[in-house]
Amino acid sequence: MPFEPRHLTMALAGVNVTLLEAAAAFVILLAAFENRARLVSILRAPPLPLVAIAAYAGAHLLSAAFTPYHPGLAFRFALRMVAMAAFALIVAAAPEDARRRSLAALAVAALVVAGLAIAEGTGMRGLDPFLALFRETPFNVAGARRASAGSEYPNLAAAFLMYGLLAGVGLLSRGPRRLAAAFALVVPCACALAFTYSRGAGAATLLGLLALAARETRRAPGRALVPLASAAAVVVTAAAFVAGGEIFRLRLGSEGTTRWYSARYEPADRSLHLRPSERRRTTVRVTNTGRKTWSQREAFHLSYHWLQSGSGAVIEGPRTRLPQEVRPGDTALADAEVWAPERPGFYILAWDLVQEDTTWFSGQGVSPAVVPVVVGRAADHAVTPPPEVPLELSGPLVWQPGRSELWRLALQLWRERPLLGVGPDNYRRLYGPRAQHAFWDMRVYANSLLLEAAATTGLVGAAALAATLLATLWAAAVSDRRESGAVLAVAVGIAAHGLVDYMLAMTGHYLVFGLIVGAAAGATRDETS
Repeated sequence: MPFEPRHLTMALAGVNVTLLEAAAAFVILLAAFENRARLVSILRAPPLPLVAIAAYAGAHLLSAAFTPYHPGLAFRFALRMVAMAAFALIVAAAPEDARRRSLAALAVAALVVAGLAIAEGTGMRGLDPFLALFRETPFNVAGARRASAGSEYPNLAAAFLMYGLLAGVGLLSRGPRRLAAAFALVVPCACALAFTYSRGAGAATLLGLLALAARETRRAPGRALVPLASAAAVVVTAAAFVAGGEIFRLRLGSEGTTRWYSARYEPADRSLHLRPSERRRTTVRVTNTGRKTWSQREAFHLSYHWLQSGSGAVIEGPRTRLPQEVRPGDTALADAEVWAPERPGFYILAWDLVQEDTTWFSGQGVSPAVVPVVVGRAADHAVTPPPEVPLELSGPLVWQPGRSELWRLALQLWRERPLLGVGPDNYRRLYGPRAQHAFWDMRVYANSLLLEAAATTGLVGAAALAATLLATLWAAAVSDRRESGAVLAVAVGIAAHGLVDYMLAMTGHYLVFGLIVGAAAGATRDETS
């Protein structure tokens, strides 16, 4: 399962781990004990996929040992990759039927995620308290909710749907009589994929199904029917959503999004000097320059964010109810209370509107109103804004670079430390300052498996990751084991989706990667033993 609560952690061997990581550690230890005899055997002559993923984990440990940036945090992330490699080893040592059952369980888990995504996408907001356990905020595009379905981001939910769909179709590709069962999996997962609005996962799903069809055609032409029909079902489902009025991101420009949510802010105070933790009332005039009416029934509120240079973090303020419904073109005067931060310093107060459980206006590209604020005692007038802090914000509240810029920054970080990189999980901590931005989103990765590996673990890590993917793809392609078609399809999906996204920071995803690598290695071991 991908469900990883954001704030539920526990201490394990002196390291804080998430609830899902603790459960995974228990499973890994239990499985290691159950398969201890086979583990000894496989360690004597490990298949190539296991050697490669062990090298990838080792690259993380080596990079963490030599990085000058956040070495403690880098080492903690490296331990996750060690757990992934250990899980791959245990999967490889497990019996063939156990690996097959694991892939089937992955398909069942994807159906659970699909149910959540469909419910969320069709407007069941009663799920929001549950979904809030796993994500920081809801995601929205042009007035429509992007389903996150128990993951931190919609793209992560889409990736998990892809894993389960491909695994299930791969297991069911042994004849036309299994077509109905495949459709029972593919149709809800394809609908759920549409509600995540993830183009990358959708394309990767199709590539995985086509790779599976090509593999099965080489063995028996009739076996290609299930994956080809499944691919057609994914395409038809996406087309039905477009025809039914669903708005996919690939059909949207930023201009269209901004017209839906748009506002002009006129704060009464253009600068403020506050004591730490002081509360002060002020007024803000807001004008609806967009297409959507701001109604209290839909929970539109005025709020703000505190930003401080170099922190990469955004702190939300309390909500202020609008005095009346604000239709397009109308103006309202909001009486708001500002709560000063506890720590003295120079801050940016960014006024922003929010539709609760849907979106911040700044998240839709609407420029917030910026007010410079000095927090300190009355005599602390020496605090001045750092030169890199903007006194105007154009567009999103926090800098949100596109993929091409994220990739360019990953290459820049790789050039800084080409052999071992800047340290595991450090790309997201360093890319903002390297681009000379005072405020950046520290939840953002390089949006590429290989470029994230290159930036954080250097040439050593990138080469090991590429070797892991290639060895896994080859082992699954040449194997005649019953589960190898499913393994190949998921491996192709991961490789294709990894071109435009990074998933290995989350427990449910790096364990799926370990499962696929281990299953490919296990098939190789079974055929050579």
